[in-house]
Amino acid sequence: GTQIPVIEATEDREIFSQKLAEIGETIALSYSATNLDEALEAANKIGYPVLIRAAYALGGLGSGFAANDDELKAMAAKAFTTSDQIL
Repeated sequence: GTQIPVIEATEDREIFSQKLAEIGETIALSYSATNLDEALEAANKIGYPVLIRAAYALGGLGSGFAANDDELKAMAAKAFTTSDQIL
């Protein structure tokens, strides 16, 4: 079976990012937000378009692409009805 450290490395975002860096793979910037102001700040750091999703939600609830602040506000409002955090 799969060794426990390997499973942990794939489930922990920080460890996974470190492992990707070790082999020279780049990853997209990612931030979490617990309110609309944090979401807007993160999106503007990353630059549009951004992909957002509700944390801890299965099936893509509150997920999608936002091309600007207005789209992000609408999508974030929907995502925050299913989760207290968006990614």
